[in-house]
Amino acid sequence: MNKKGLLGGVGIVIVAGALIGPKFVGLQVEGALKQHVEVINQLPAYNARMVSFDSGWFGSTATISLGVDFGSIYPEGSAPDDLSFEVVIDVQHGPVLTQFSPGLGMASFEAHAKDDGLREYIEWEENTPFYHLTGSAGFFGGVSYDDEIVAFSSKPNDEQTSLTFTGYEGEGSISSDEFSYEGKLEGAEGLIEGQAISIGEFEISTEAKGNMLEIVKGELYEGEMSMKLDKIIVGQPDDVDLFELKDLGIEFVSYFSDDKESMNIDMNYSVESLKAEDFDLDDLKLKMAFNNIDSEFLLAYNQMMQKIYDQNPDEIEVATQKLVKENLPKLLQAEPEFVISEFSGKMEPGEFKGDLSAKLAGVNQMPDNMEDTQFWLSSLIVDSSIAIDKPLLKWVAEQQMLSTMRMQMPGADEAELQKMAEQQAPMMIDMYIQQGLLKEEDDEYRSEFQMENGEGVLNGQKIPIAKMM
Repeated sequence: MNKKGLLGGVGIVIVAGALIGPKFVGLQVEGALKQHVEVINQLPAYNARMVSFDSGWFGSTATISLGVDFGSIYPEGSAPDDLSFEVVIDVQHGPVLTQFSPGLGMASFEAHAKDDGLREYIEWEENTPFYHLTGSAGFFGGVSYDDEIVAFSSKPNDEQTSLTFTGYEGEGSISSDEFSYEGKLEGAEGLIEGQAISIGEFEISTEAKGNMLEIVKGELYEGEMSMKLDKIIVGQPDDVDLFELKDLGIEFVSYFSDDKESMNIDMNYSVESLKAEDFDLDDLKLKMAFNNIDSEFLLAYNQMMQKIYDQNPDEIEVATQKLVKENLPKLLQAEPEFVISEFSGKMEPGEFKGDLSAKLAGVNQMPDNMEDTQFWLSSLIVDSSIAIDKPLLKWVAEQQMLSTMRMQMPGADEAELQKMAEQQAPMMIDMYIQQGLLKEEDDEYRSEFQMENGEGVLNGQKIPIAKMM
């Protein structure tokens, strides 16, 4: 049911993208819709066809069949039933627009998915489409639209399963070289196998530079996407919380280098609090980036995945390895880099923070033997550090000791195991310090590692990495 609603959102927005063309009026409607149907058919697992098209002087009506072939996604497993439904698009021709989105422009439009059969499983307001979209196309080809998914609830058929969805609204705009979209889910509640799940407000926002049709085909683009989730609470029906997450934030940013030869991708995650049994984490932050990734390789990878998506995982892995090998010289010459600029969080015993950068640099010629360890070590530049408050590291060591002892001594008294873990944890930490893996500074333990030209340095001490490999 949820997959069908999600498919409706993706499919209708793409079909409505036919309104992008500056000549979208009158007889141009049919040609534009056919073009977008062809684009949908190029997407992995999607299929589309124009069921009917009727055009008049002042308006047009089209019916498009959209579907997903799950058999192509799960070639070796038991696939869900294929999804298929029809989308009805009504268009008023401009320049004077009185329907759907009144004003002046090339056209206004309305689209909705036929709900036949869906009411067997969920309930919502009568005479209201499950998914609805309205918008208009301006004189210069720009399109703006609003869409919504109606509030609904599942029909009672099992005391252990239920779902209530409070509604979703979004708005977007599309032009020949960029598009943007913002949407908000008010919330949802459900009961799955006796566990209550509550989802708070969810917001999504995206902006991209590029032609939407070309991006759908696999073209690279610069853009930003962010998602915010107010909360997720999982508990028992008697109000005992098993898991609670608050204020989840996710951000993706992709952008080209100045010469367009490579791309950078930033990924940022944050959580205000995460609580579970015997676990409480606050202010978690993870900021990562992939820098200097060859643009030609990324484009070739996107295009390859659209062709082989329906193959089994082993075949996909072989094809990916072949693509990487063929493009490896250019990949390495771009000096790819992986960075964790921040990894931090707080727990009751204390705080931790760390960072990492790893880069392949100075590769001008590939080795005869791709498994030459010395070649890769000499090309790798690493700089990393981690710091953790003393009470927190002691707690982590205790948990590690407890886990080991529980496996070694099943059925042992938990209080005795806890006492043993508390006694042995400081000795474990002292052993790490003596081995040079940790160093003690004021109220925290630290570990720092650098590597360049095949030589490693751990907390100020050289490590013969080449001899260890």
